[in-house]
Amino acid sequence: MDYKNYIEIRKISLLYYQYYFVDTGEYLADGIFYQNRITVRYGAEFVREGTRYRFIFCKIRKKDRSIFFKSMEELKKKMLLTGHGDYEYFCERIITTMKRWKDSGNFPNKVV
Repeated sequence: MDYKNYIEIRKISLLYYQYYFVDTGEYLADGIFYQNRITVRYGAEFVREGTRYRFIFCKIRKKDRSIFFKSMEELKKKMLLTGHGDYEYFCERIITTMKRWKDSGNFPNKVV
């Protein structure tokens, strides 16, 4: 599973890294974050009517970065196990779109 289900937002902060990640309305990532003992501060959610997935903004402590990456890999596996076979396609499509926005200069922050 070499695709990404998150985008890092580059913004100067002493304590946090900021990301958008793809999840479902059942918030499958929450259980993974809890299990991995990572503190996540949530922000805005973006969802298009008629889709199963949502784009969620979050902040994590800098010391938890490697645990966050591990959690995102676990989320990919959990999506497959719970019947979300189109998750990889959706992530690839949305991440490509976000990178295009970044390149055009229309995205509000710096996206990696």
